[in-house]
Amino acid sequence: MARTRPTAGAARRPAGGAAAALAARVATAALLAGSAGLAVAFWGAYDRHWRWTGFRGRADLWDWLHVVVLPLAFAVMPLWFRHRSRLGRSRHLLVAAFGGAFALLVALGYALHLEWTGFPGNTLWDWLELLVLPLAVVLLPVWVEVAEAIRPRHLAGATCAAAALVVTAVGGYAYGWRWTGFHGNTLYDWLSLLVAPLALPLVLAPLATRWFMSEADEERRG
Repeated sequence: MARTRPTAGAARRPAGGAAAALAARVATAALLAGSAGLAVAFWGAYDRHWRWTGFRGRADLWDWLHVVVLPLAFAVMPLWFRHRSRLGRSRHLLVAAFGGAFALLVALGYALHLEWTGFPGNTLWDWLELLVLPLAVVLLPVWVEVAEAIRPRHLAGATCAAAALVVTAVGGYAYGWRWTGFHGNTLYDWLSLLVAPLALPLVLAPLATRWFMSEADEERRG
């Protein structure tokens, strides 16, 4: 009986699997090494007073949010983009519970003046600077969905967000609402805040949609 020769695709699969396993091991080793180095830096900063670390005196939660929020958004976005259709109800509830717990912590930080949180004294403008770009990154799958077809819920959400921003801007500039932190910010400040987040839904999401559609068409033709 004639023996069949392995195809080129079958020959490439083991090599590709070995490369992926090697990349995973390298990434794991780099993560462990980075975590160990960061732990040593923390120990040196708070126990040995290593001034070069800059950690001493910046131990509140607000400062660390500035460090981790944007990288975390870039880490979460591709995972959500790939697996969001398979997320069950329990995981949605877990995310909602985490968001509720963080909102409660923020409320307590302001109400009880919890200094270790670093929240008291920060205005709405400060929160926008912290969260607008990371939220735009995490919500990229939603922008892609909107680029494919705008639905009533998308219009309702955009209308509510725009209305809330207009009301707070009018209150901040015209009526002196100090908690907004808007007074004193110029057009340049607003452009610096919003250009990158607006580029994601208005530019990158349509480009990503076209790229995925072209990939799907090529697969169907192949």
